[in-house]
Amino acid sequence: MAQQPQNNRNGRQKTIRRWHRRVGYVSLLLVMILSITGLILNRTEKLGLDQITIQNKVISALYGLAPDAPAVHFPLDGHWVSWLDGRLYYDNKLIAQNSPRPRGAIQLQEIFAVAATDRLSLYLMDGSLVETLDQAALPGPITRLGHSKDHHLIIDSQGTYYNSPDDFLSWTRREDPTDFTPSEQAPAPAPIVEAVLRDYQGQGISLYKIILDLHSGHIFGAYGPYLMDLAAISLIFLGITGLMKRRQNGKNKRRNEK
Repeated sequence: MAQQPQNNRNGRQKTIRRWHRRVGYVSLLLVMILSITGLILNRTEKLGLDQITIQNKVISALYGLAPDAPAVHFPLDGHWVSWLDGRLYYDNKLIAQNSPRPRGAIQLQEIFAVAATDRLSLYLMDGSLVETLDQAALPGPITRLGHSKDHHLIIDSQGTYYNSPDDFLSWTRREDPTDFTPSEQAPAPAPIVEAVLRDYQGQGISLYKIILDLHSGHIFGAYGPYLMDLAAISLIFLGITGLMKRRQNGKNKRRNEK
């Protein structure tokens, strides 16, 4: 009968050792993060961490700077009209915010037009807004924007085509749908793509903030700080289980000496 309690004690000790080892691995990683980032933060000024900014897809995603969808680009006689998450650009210049996704963009002599489903905006060639026509001033919802052979603006409203003979004061239905060249999306040059994304994301995140958020756990989201709390709890657990192991080893040693 004495063997049964001994087996129970051995089984309990094995369980404690197993969990001590598992928690030790996890806590080691967390404590290393805390220690290394703490050492770096203590030397912020020497290292110039607040002067260094980081821009990449991973950091942008962690800080919510990644766009929900890729940018949309329309070629415009040697220039580009781009749209990204509500921000409208003429080449690399921001010309509108909270702008709906465009249906097209075309150039008209000294101005260019950008169409969304419920509006038509006219801009000077320097990107300055001239006028925005809302639903009340349009013949209907805009499906596509384009131009005729003589480069007059044409609106495709759900299969019906309109042009304005009097500088957008009124609209006339066109009977010939073949005289219509729609504005089409196209891949923009790399400098345009990079400039639009850089403006959208700002100047990046400072290295100091990244390391500070890593140290506090905020970089992992709302539950990140609890992860760092877990590091402290795991150290307490390791201390308790370590003492239990030490105590049991002492008992075993005394028992063997008798």
